[in-house]
Amino acid sequence: MKLKLLLFALLLHNISQAQEIKRLIFGVNVGVKFANKNYAVRYTGFYQNQLKNFFNIQNNYQTVRTLLGNKDFVFDSYSDLYRFQPAPVYGINFGFQASENLSFETDLNFSNIKMLGGYTLAVTDPGNFTSQAIYANGNISGQESRFNGRINMNYRTDGDKIKGVFGLSGLLNSWRMEENIVELNGSILTSLYSQFNPSNGFTTRVQGSGLGYGINLGIEVPFKKGIVMQIVYQPYVTRMDYFNTKQMIDDLGDNYQQPDIRIEHDLIARFVWR
Repeated sequence: MKLKLLLFALLLHNISQAQEIKRLIFGVNVGVKFANKNYAVRYTGFYQNQLKNFFNIQNNYQTVRTLLGNKDFVFDSYSDLYRFQPAPVYGINFGFQASENLSFETDLNFSNIKMLGGYTLAVTDPGNFTSQAIYANGNISGQESRFNGRINMNYRTDGDKIKGVFGLSGLLNSWRMEENIVELNGSILTSLYSQFNPSNGFTTRVQGSGLGYGINLGIEVPFKKGIVMQIVYQPYVTRMDYFNTKQMIDDLGDNYQQPDIRIEHDLIARFVWR
């Protein structure tokens, strides 16, 4: 309660100065996104048994058998080591400087993140005279584009050179699948995603959005005349459904379970014209 009263008092104090400041601000953002691993499972082939179904098609089975040196096989397991790689973030920042310390800003950021994962096949080798099982490991990767819209209320501390930046954010996140490739022994076996698939969005989920909230923690230093640089750490939580289409959600009705809330992180360098 004391913290809420303090924030409210700071807000009133800075709004009272708004008549004297009233200026627009604009900036550009560059940084790194650390996407949550749990969202990467969408690209492992686990969704709707896509990878297992691929291996169960006779023509595909023969292609894979040839790559394995004419050895039979069965699908064994998905790798637990799937993950999103840290990805570059770029975008713009604009807003309203309400007072010397308080600003209301919008971030519009974009990124393209890559998923890396794998799978294992159990291989039958007639020439294997030991009790040791034989396995072949394949790779699976994905590409996903992200948009992050963030509404910020930021407070800058006083200081001649270095200022602290503290803020609260509301977010709209959206994602879209761009690629999902399965490989074995250096050869591409198949793509589990095609932008031309007419079932996209109806029987399979390939894009979506979600709401979230977060905080902004950073510093601000002079860069050039009229320009400051901010280094801001932006952890946030969001909820996005990667698996159920709108039709699936409607069919489930009251039995639909919302996805878990996940935490993600952005580290942003922002150049702001004030």
